[in-house]
Amino acid sequence: MVSPAEHSGATKLVAIGIGSVIFGVELLRDIFRVPEFRGAEVWLVDRDAAALGRMTRLAERLNAAAGWDVDMHSTTDRREALPGARFVATAVAVDRLASWRTDHELALRHGFASVLSENGGPGGLSHTLRSVPLMVEIAEDIEALAPDALLLNYTNPENRVCLAIRRHTAVAAIGLCHSVAGEIDEAAQLLGRPREDLDARAAGTNHFTWFLSIRDERDGSDLLPEYRRRARAAQPLAEPLRRLISDRFGLEPAIGDDHIGEYLPWAAEVIGTKGYDFDGLARRGRRAVERLEAWGSGAESVQPLLDEPSDGARVDHSAAEIMGDVIGGRTRRRPSFILPNDGLIENLPAESVVEVPGLIQDGSPCGVPVGAMPEPVAALLRHELAVQDVAVEAALEGSRDLALEALLLDPVVNSARAAESFLDDALRTHRAHLPRFWG
Repeated sequence: MVSPAEHSGATKLVAIGIGSVIFGVELLRDIFRVPEFRGAEVWLVDRDAAALGRMTRLAERLNAAAGWDVDMHSTTDRREALPGARFVATAVAVDRLASWRTDHELALRHGFASVLSENGGPGGLSHTLRSVPLMVEIAEDIEALAPDALLLNYTNPENRVCLAIRRHTAVAAIGLCHSVAGEIDEAAQLLGRPREDLDARAAGTNHFTWFLSIRDERDGSDLLPEYRRRARAAQPLAEPLRRLISDRFGLEPAIGDDHIGEYLPWAAEVIGTKGYDFDGLARRGRRAVERLEAWGSGAESVQPLLDEPSDGARVDHSAAEIMGDVIGGRTRRRPSFILPNDGLIENLPAESVVEVPGLIQDGSPCGVPVGAMPEPVAALLRHELAVQDVAVEAALEGSRDLALEALLLDPVVNSARAAESFLDDALRTHRAHLPRFWG
């Protein structure tokens, strides 16, 4: 159970990486819908001054429209913001879009059948080398300046980031990801039932999650067979990897093909190696910035942001609502938390990090134990956890040897020579963002 110390006075939230056009807008619109944030102290932090300015202007307009009387601050220096924080929310990245695209191109160039290159495979290692040191440095600042704070993290690769924080700091942290919540929402739609009528439980590691049960909340009846049947009937050609996995392993993935395919050496022969729609992501980013400018200048009303919940709140997985539950001492289930295992999944290492159903119990966040995963799936998960274990230490030590070891452990890597060549290429390409390797 994650149990930050009791706080008194106004709630203080520090949002680091607020310039993200997705994380920033979602968090802010929910803050001004959660009553516990009335009169709170909120600090917005981003190293990109222009992005910080856009989000600050939006926050000020939301504050005025909601009448929430939030004491709003913004800074590019997180250490200025952190002292006395009760909550810290993080969504940070190093040159996110360009680096991700480069990682995918490098993986393919060196002959690896990488389907997404974000959280697993060679691209996942490169992402880890950039993100883990940054997030551990942030966590170390939290430990020094706000030791009682609860950290809610969205930074990818989530499982590896949360493992590093757990292993190298004493910060109380929860990883949050909308993926499982979104899958439960889709299941409710397929079954033609209100979301609140489903008791759906999924577990595994982040982006490598599996439905253990889907039941009717009222009478406990098993809805998983019907979900499986309707999913295949509704979109017979969609998600072929998920269907193959379900048929062969007997367990339904709770994640899309591209994500689960990152951890499987044979995924590419089923779904290909196209990767993410990077151009589409860039276009959506530009449009999001234009809307931010319009909201901030007053050219467009912010009232619709207050009238409708964010995507996260809609699927019951809003960071602001979770913080509100903690402040209010409530008890409420949440679709998933990414947490230290400590027995939550019996047949995975206790010292690992896993994703399981979440619970706020009288204001204290914790994971819901799910017992043992079916053994074939547990074997897949243990392999990925072994890769993560080495990759995190490689990132923090700046060790080429450990980074190469993590690659050679990865199931997507099929050549020792190509692994060395990829690693050297990635280290050179991202040199400006990897000081621990080039110090």
